[in-house]
Amino acid sequence: MILTENFLLLEPGLEAVRTRDETRLLAIIDELAEVGIKFFSGTILQETADGAIECIKSLGLAAAEGNMNSSVLNATASLGLIGQEAARNGENEAVLDILFALKALGEKTAEIKTLFSLRLIAISMKEVGKEAIRQGMEKEAITSQFCLKELHIFCKDFGNESETFNEDFFSLIRDIGRCATDAGLETAAINAAALMEDL
Repeated sequence: MILTENFLLLEPGLEAVRTRDETRLLAIIDELAEVGIKFFSGTILQETADGAIECIKSLGLAAAEGNMNSSVLNATASLGLIGQEAARNGENEAVLDILFALKALGEKTAEIKTLFSLRLIAISMKEVGKEAIRQGMEKEAITSQFCLKELHIFCKDFGNESETFNEDFFSLIRDIGRCATDAGLETAAINAAALMEDL
């Protein structure tokens, strides 16, 4: 599959959102996820992986707007898996791209108050951040913390759910901080502590 073929999957995916064909949309997201993960085996070009990430993000956002929760969850899981694989292979830019894609998806689900999806997005961010730490990627780990903090801001108007989300985000950032401490990444550990104080 080449880059243009990734983008050829975008329009059928958006059409699946318009027609509410979630089975088709799930299959397209799965195909794109497979492309993203395969990149790290060295069998496809960087641009192809980038295109797959961007398409998954776009389809996830469209699915959220269309209230197609299974596809949002699938896009989230796919991005998280690609992000962890990117970290394991030292692909710093891809890790950052994934974190920002997850953040965009998280902001959309917060906007429409799809709370279960938002929780999974936050957990996926944490897992990408922890894998980045295991690979010594301090900048990427700190970015995951700041992305979580920014998503937390979107949850302040959730009424009775606000306190629960506050605890959730505190726990996620704390987990990244502990992992950073264990790995000897002092700046990431200090950053996590500072962010927890703000929550």
